[in-house]
Amino acid sequence: MKNICFLNSTKSWGGGEKWHYEASTYMHSKGHNVLVVTNKESELYNKLKGSKVNSIPLKIGNFSFLNPFKIKKLKSILKDYKIEIIVINLSEDLKIGGLAAKQVGVDKIIYRRGSAIPIKNTFFNRYYFKNIVTNVLANSIATKETVVAKNPNLFPENKIKVIYNGININNFINKKYTPIYTKQNEDEIVITNLGRLELQKNQKFLVDLAYKLKKMNINFKMIIGGEGRLKQDLINQAKNLDVIDQIIFTGFIDNPKDLYYSGDIFILPSLWEGFGYVLAEASLCKKPILAFNISSNPEVVVDKKSGYLLEPDINIFAQKINDLKSNPSKMSEMGKFGFSFVNENFDSSTSLNKIEKFLIDDDDKKTKVSALLITYNEENNIEEILNDLRFTNEIIIIDSFSTDKTEELSKKYNNVTFIKRNFKNYTDQKSYALSLAKNNWILFLDADERISLSLKNEIIYTINSSNPAAAYFMYRIFMYKKEKINFSGTQRDKNYRLFQKNKVKFDPSLIVHETLIVNGNTKILNNKLLHYSYDSFDAYKIKMVRYGKMKAQEDFAKNKKATPFHLYIKPIGKFLEHYIIKLGVLDGTKGMIICYLYALSTRKRYTVLSKLHNGKQE
Repeated sequence: MKNICFLNSTKSWGGGEKWHYEASTYMHSKGHNVLVVTNKESELYNKLKGSKVNSIPLKIGNFSFLNPFKIKKLKSILKDYKIEIIVINLSEDLKIGGLAAKQVGVDKIIYRRGSAIPIKNTFFNRYYFKNIVTNVLANSIATKETVVAKNPNLFPENKIKVIYNGININNFINKKYTPIYTKQNEDEIVITNLGRLELQKNQKFLVDLAYKLKKMNINFKMIIGGEGRLKQDLINQAKNLDVIDQIIFTGFIDNPKDLYYSGDIFILPSLWEGFGYVLAEASLCKKPILAFNISSNPEVVVDKKSGYLLEPDINIFAQKINDLKSNPSKMSEMGKFGFSFVNENFDSSTSLNKIEKFLIDDDDKKTKVSALLITYNEENNIEEILNDLRFTNEIIIIDSFSTDKTEELSKKYNNVTFIKRNFKNYTDQKSYALSLAKNNWILFLDADERISLSLKNEIIYTINSSNPAAAYFMYRIFMYKKEKINFSGTQRDKNYRLFQKNKVKFDPSLIVHETLIVNGNTKILNNKLLHYSYDSFDAYKIKMVRYGKMKAQEDFAKNKKATPFHLYIKPIGKFLEHYIIKLGVLDGTKGMIICYLYALSTRKRYTVLSKLHNGKQE
């Protein structure tokens, strides 16, 4: 059992405080020794009075970390309770709580991040995230990405864990409710919204939307639930736009189901969300959702399935409302899908189990992975690929004496080992990189490749699975000048990119398109790499010509000869193969260019091979 402290000093009650209450009471129920440090005047403190969880009141402000007496008091609390793990919710709490925890030797100092607002790249933040915080717990993938949005090196990505806020679904579904509004007639459509009346929640958009709907002669009622500083401003806005009769401002809603079941559609125009509880709750009430396509909303709302994720445009929202109003079966279908999706993904029992595992598990037990790159003049690619690889445990770059800023840019990253080495061929260079890897799992990429969030998550899941394969292929999506190439021979391109070091080696007989010899079974990952190989015609021409020359050297070592067939017919055949058989014609002008370069590479291969047999060097 662990000794765990939850530190949250805010007075008000919101999603973060709800999380701390549920997490602390759950960890206590599992037998852990739990302490909550919070403000005596807070709702969290009042709710904990009715539980068996120990709580200590402590008032904390933004400058409390400068108060030696307050630091001493907090250190004494942590020492007395022999705290091993501390979870901190607010930035002002982190300043003092992180410092006190570090000084008394708390093993795990966790910053629980619940807002999808980028963390500023300040001296204070750089110091704390480098020297004090050991882990970050985010409530959504969007929130996770904002931790390093301003500074990719602020904190190791593999130390940021995403666990969604959970909902006690059975309790929510079974809770009784009384609708606060009844439709005046069958033609009326009722729109609902629930949240604090603050700038973040952007209810001003809703009042403007009401004005637009009225101009379109749509029969509607809008219910806006919640309290906040902007309530009177919103009422005045509604009066000025002459929509006050169409909008009900309910004030504080004790039972959200009273509001959800009063409406047909739930709208959330928030400018950002850490995790939209109300979206999940509305879906459990089988209501279709309209929301901005921002921050964590795509993780809770499945676009075109449980609702619509839209651009912040009044006209678009108004049209979607009108479309749904005229299609009740679509509203019902979306509501049912949302209900199933939330049931499957956001149940609190699952989330709380994950929280316990995250808090008490030792990170050293997790499988580690080494990322390897070989580079030459990759200043245009290196930062993007290194950002993609932040989740790995080490990055090794073997560079062929680049003459641009590749080295300078690479060395900005803390976990990068940069080694300069003369380039002989691809197999030799990659074999050397592989020999340096400290970990058994290897992710070997090219600098012009990119990892999507889905692929990254699949890689992490795969290497931690119970019975992984020896090596994994990855398909690649080819990009030419930022546009996708669908055909031209690229559609079935796949390479080994993820594998176990002790079960593979590079085939020494192949020096261009290096190939792994795998001792064990192989599989294919579902998600694809993005491959920005075709940056420009000139760049790709140089690349293909270089491949042709190296392939000639490979052929020469095997004593292969270049005949007139190879020199004149095979390049034409290569063009026709990629342009006709592999459907390059469907890629338009870009397809023709790519197929031409395949042919040029083939021609160069056999021209160089012929010269080598004649004693000439290219």
